[in-house]
Amino acid sequence: MDIIADYCIFGGGMIGGAMAIGLSELGYKVAVIEARQPEPFNVDSLPDLRVSALNRFTQRLLQRYNVWDKVLAMRCQQYQRLSVWENAASPLHFEASQIGENYLGYFVENRILQLALLETIEGEHADNIQVVYARAVDINASNGCIALDNGSHIHANILIGADGGNSQLREEANIGITGWQYEQRANVLLVKMMSEFESATWQQFTPQGPIAFLPLFDGYANLVWYADSATSQHIRNTSIQEIKKDILARFPPSLGEFEVVDKTAFPLRRMHANRYSRNNVVLIGDAAHQINPLAGQGVNLGFKDVAALVESIKNNPITESNHEALLDYENKRRTPNLLMMSAMDVFYQTFSNDVAPLKLLRNLGVRVANKAGPIKNKALKYAMGIE
Repeated sequence: MDIIADYCIFGGGMIGGAMAIGLSELGYKVAVIEARQPEPFNVDSLPDLRVSALNRFTQRLLQRYNVWDKVLAMRCQQYQRLSVWENAASPLHFEASQIGENYLGYFVENRILQLALLETIEGEHADNIQVVYARAVDINASNGCIALDNGSHIHANILIGADGGNSQLREEANIGITGWQYEQRANVLLVKMMSEFESATWQQFTPQGPIAFLPLFDGYANLVWYADSATSQHIRNTSIQEIKKDILARFPPSLGEFEVVDKTAFPLRRMHANRYSRNNVVLIGDAAHQINPLAGQGVNLGFKDVAALVESIKNNPITESNHEALLDYENKRRTPNLLMMSAMDVFYQTFSNDVAPLKLLRNLGVRVANKAGPIKNKALKYAMGIE
């Protein structure tokens, strides 16, 4: 089977799915290559371990694409407060009420959002978008011809990489990267809380790395434990029943009573593509940049990529001789992404150590930030995606 499309998107996850809808709304034919179909929603299933914090910008984009109501119909968790501290006696609180809002954002399982996007694609964009569950076995980036492992071929004018940090399309297009692996891994532990908790998330910084609490639906929560390779291996090798003792020793007593349900770990990586486009190939989301997940901004940067690329294509449609929209998109997004990546690195390095002068400065900074109303509120609005 041959598929002819204006655009072919590598990756049908959260970012690729949103990109497909944005292009379809402009009237383009889109093919999406996704390795596997996500498991259908089951109201009785446990939460997934891969969860994203979606800010208001992302929520508005999903509302515009008629996706958000489908997320709400399944499950997600709103949160009203974010607390950050090194010294528990002087936490820094970011409250939605401080800026006249009802909530800061939502925690959503990645699979749930992917399912909501696919439901919109199949229900409202079936004439324009074709999702193919297969793998590319041969990519000719110069002429836009892709051979799939199911025997099909896709022919497209523009190829979009939304296939993650190890992007196959980025490699085929010979787009280089810069970056590094962090010395820690993010260990995620799914827990069932034994008592009610506020719809608030928090993060504590320690010399060994941050720890965090992410509220989920129905009393579930994710505990995130940054740790070096030795500790991460210990967490990985320790049984669900035994790991609870380590959590109690590492997390603050205010966590409360819980039972551990599941666990996994993710490597921490900073990566930035040397360019976002080359000829008829363009990169978005994690295929273009990977960021320390410290503040949960990674996926939101990806959705900003989607909005910017759709806008650039709308304002300057791509033709065989005119790819200016791809350069316009890169000019819009590369510098802001780099600034956010660098800011998260500074934050991470400043707090994840026990150097006495830095410890003094950061504790002083927290106290100043707590009193800097307008500046604090502006930072909060930026993180929320409303400025």
